[in-house]
Amino acid sequence: MNQIGNQIENHIGELRKIVGPSHVVTDSKELAILGCDWTKIFKVDPLCGVLPANTGEVAAIVKYCAANGLPMVPSGGRTGLAGGAVAGSKEVVISLSRMNHIEEVDTVGMTVRCEAGVITQTLQEKASHSGMFFALDLAAKGSSQIGGNISTNAGGLKLIRYGGTREQVLGLEVVLPDGSVLDMMSSLRKNNTGYDLKHMFIGAEGTLGIITRAVLKLMPRPRNLQLSLMGTDEFPHIPRLLTLCNREGVQITAFEFFTREAHEVVLKHATGARSPFADRYPYYVLLELEEGPTGGKVMEPLLEKAFEAGLINDAVVAQSAAQFGEFWGLRENITESINAHGQARKNDIALPIDKLEPFIAELAAVLTSAPSDIQLLLFGHIGDGNLHINYVGSKEIPREEFQRKARAVEETVFAKIPKYRGSVSAEHGIGLLKKADLASSRNPLEIELMKKFKMALDPKGLMNPGKIFLA
Repeated sequence: MNQIGNQIENHIGELRKIVGPSHVVTDSKELAILGCDWTKIFKVDPLCGVLPANTGEVAAIVKYCAANGLPMVPSGGRTGLAGGAVAGSKEVVISLSRMNHIEEVDTVGMTVRCEAGVITQTLQEKASHSGMFFALDLAAKGSSQIGGNISTNAGGLKLIRYGGTREQVLGLEVVLPDGSVLDMMSSLRKNNTGYDLKHMFIGAEGTLGIITRAVLKLMPRPRNLQLSLMGTDEFPHIPRLLTLCNREGVQITAFEFFTREAHEVVLKHATGARSPFADRYPYYVLLELEEGPTGGKVMEPLLEKAFEAGLINDAVVAQSAAQFGEFWGLRENITESINAHGQARKNDIALPIDKLEPFIAELAAVLTSAPSDIQLLLFGHIGDGNLHINYVGSKEIPREEFQRKARAVEETVFAKIPKYRGSVSAEHGIGLLKKADLASSRNPLEIELMKKFKMALDPKGLMNPGKIFLA
């Protein structure tokens, strides 16, 4: 064994001393999974994977890596779509999956304390069993982890009502790049004493430290949710429908849309999916409302006004829990169905809500000029201006050729974003995928300050290196 091989074995041996021999991963097949996220287009080549059981072990791992110049990649549920959890240059992957304990549910203060490896759906269920509601809701809730949600500032389906991840976080515990532990595990809702440092780590994609624990807000359970699926023949009708909802004062908990093309892909690939309409429409809206405290139906009167205004062509209201789930499935199964349908490159852009209509009009021109073997499938969270643009091609197209063609279309789309002061990433982050596009959403001074923050906390550049910024 050569000198480099001996050094690697020594490092692995020291990491095994910290977490135990069975919690250091060296098998190449396991590393191919542990070092990758849902993008699956970047080289994956970790040094090893390490699975700590608690914050003390995370701190010890980071201290060892920092002292020996080993780059580190924090790993959660790896459901990201920007390459933010990819380890492609012999990094030590630090997985938080064993740190999955929900420590306390406080029904008086309406908070929950938990470790970073808790699965989102598990936390939702724990809150529900305690008579509370955890508001962050994602299509990937069955596998995404709380630490990853915080590190990417995940948005989700209920942002219009409750806000995104940032709005749910009261306190954090973070292991910094030198291995020191920053304890900010406060449940205070008001604390006006200088800089609120926890926000530095929310959305930082693990480049400033590893989130190990969190204090999160809980909410009262929603009251008698009502759900309608609507079809309409013009996109401009959708933001006008949102305006109608706001003017009527209804309590929106979700306002989603998807195109006919996205709908067809779900009907083809999602088990049990079916359309409640006899006809197909160019656009669909999924609207969820919460009944007021005095009870009474709110959806039907709203739909009557939408029909009268000519905003929708058809609508159906969920009449049972099963139908509620079926309607949501038509939206939540889009990403998985696209993956089954073909190769995909995915964007999650954000625009001011009042600019959605002109942007979609411009996007129509992009559609007509795109290569014939690249299909654009759209869906998104209209209530917060988030569009998901999926560039989809046949699996028969060579991977490199597909990525090249999709990227060319993507660049055309991104070039239109600065005019509207939009963002190239609404909720998936920058990672490796969008480093070259950061300047489309952030001005030079903003980027300079971000780099200074990174240098201040991670002067050796060992924490999730290569992400967010171009070299």
